[in-house]
Amino acid sequence: MLYFLTGTTASGKSHLAHKIALERKIPILSLDSMAVYKGLDILTAKPTEIMRKQVFYYGLDIAETDQNFSVVDYLNYLIDQNIPNLSFEKDILVVGGTGLYYKAIIDSFEFRPTDPTIRAELEQLNYEQLLNFHQLHEIPLPKTQLNKRRLIRNIEDNILEQTKYIFPPINANQNIVGLFWKNPKFKKNIHKRTEEMIKNGLISEIENINNPSKTILQAIGMNIDKNIEENINLKTMKLAKKQITWFKKEKRLKILETDNENIVYKEMIRLMDE
Repeated sequence: MLYFLTGTTASGKSHLAHKIALERKIPILSLDSMAVYKGLDILTAKPTEIMRKQVFYYGLDIAETDQNFSVVDYLNYLIDQNIPNLSFEKDILVVGGTGLYYKAIIDSFEFRPTDPTIRAELEQLNYEQLLNFHQLHEIPLPKTQLNKRRLIRNIEDNILEQTKYIFPPINANQNIVGLFWKNPKFKKNIHKRTEEMIKNGLISEIENINNPSKTILQAIGMNIDKNIEENINLKTMKLAKKQITWFKKEKRLKILETDNENIVYKEMIRLMDE
């Protein structure tokens, strides 16, 4: 069965998840859209080599830094790793704060694979040309605010209409699938973590990334100004607020607002033992 431990960034969920997985002898599935990239160990606070020898982790280091890794790529990875079927055979602790990944798994996301050839051709077109493509091929425009990325995806969805897939069902509790840990000290924790990241070589890690993808360029800390520490803190705070807004709508997650790890631990164990 899949159990979800989500929460704001810097809440302490990753440390707690490792502790539970170690005790229960179960694997962890990362629910982090940045941890999928190789070479972003410090930026994404990945588990250490020792931790990864103690507990098996899915969802880490599966994409190159020049790859625009999407939720569809993530779902395809889960299918390749047989996660839907494994959820009926053993317990897996799903940990992270990427709301779109969570939603896609829980709601059996309907998706269409991206054809690399089609994507490459569409990427060469500018905004006006993409609008003309819609008109020429009688493709309805999306109702959301238009930009180049949405136009490309809309064309792909129409072209690949006959090759859509539905993510296989997973084994999870019918009512509450897990927790959302809203740690009231997340702001203080963010500042502390950023300081530690910089001491551990974050700047060198960022500088060593060649030809970063658009996804990575949007990540925390990649678009840096002269004050890297302030920049990262501001972006991380924004991410945490976004996570709170997103996950509070999820009725199948129980929200715990506490800075006491032991309270979250006991509740997580209670859910897993039901």
